[in-house]
Amino acid sequence: MTVKEKIKELKHSRFIVNRLLFRLIQQVWKLSYIFTDGSYRYGILTRIRYGSRYHQQVTFTTQNRYPLVFQACADYLATVANPRILSFGCSTGEEPISIGEYIPGAQIMGIDINHWCLRQCQKRNKNPRFSFHHRFSKEFEISSGFDAIFCMAVFQRTENRTNSDNSLAQGFLFEQFEAEVAYLDKKLKNGGLFIIDHTDFSFTDTVCAKNYDPIPFEKNLLERHRPQFDINNQKVGETQSFNRVFVKHGSFDK
Repeated sequence: MTVKEKIKELKHSRFIVNRLLFRLIQQVWKLSYIFTDGSYRYGILTRIRYGSRYHQQVTFTTQNRYPLVFQACADYLATVANPRILSFGCSTGEEPISIGEYIPGAQIMGIDINHWCLRQCQKRNKNPRFSFHHRFSKEFEISSGFDAIFCMAVFQRTENRTNSDNSLAQGFLFEQFEAEVAYLDKKLKNGGLFIIDHTDFSFTDTVCAKNYDPIPFEKNLLERHRPQFDINNQKVGETQSFNRVFVKHGSFDK
């Protein structure tokens, strides 16, 4: 038996001293992790500083995570010279980089609330087509006129999927979701694309949705096995069937 396995056994020991020892070892391990792992440390600091404004607390992402979506957006923007694109919740930069590969002429702004993630973005990409800024930075506040806004796997909380009792959404509520969507809507051009996926709520339930229509492409309407919550934060089902790419009403000068 390895040392790790022996420590795990302490957790379920019939002796209270052993269980207390496990908790002590667990806390010491977490404390050491704060000093040795930047991602873990900044995750805690961001939660403390921003509270409920830090709704998606997982930084996992991958390169080319949404190929069908990226290609559909590239096709739609094909006649736009140097489109301006926002990657909202860019994490460590894989999404903006992937978008840049599908749309080589794009000017892409990546936004995240976690300072550690932004440092990784800036380290790995020095191309002047890309810029990375904090969610509450002046640069993002004054930004507008985007041709496309990506919000992928941002508007969600893990516990709304994993808690045994998730009949009500917690940590990130519909009113926050709708407010964030409305804020981003103001930054998008008429005729621009709003791309949203992996959410706890439906984009079509927001006030802004009346100004949008889904665009036709393969698997825009996608069913996922994950809880869906309504405008009252109540769970209404264990599966979702949402469109992912919407076009904003109005003429689009391509």
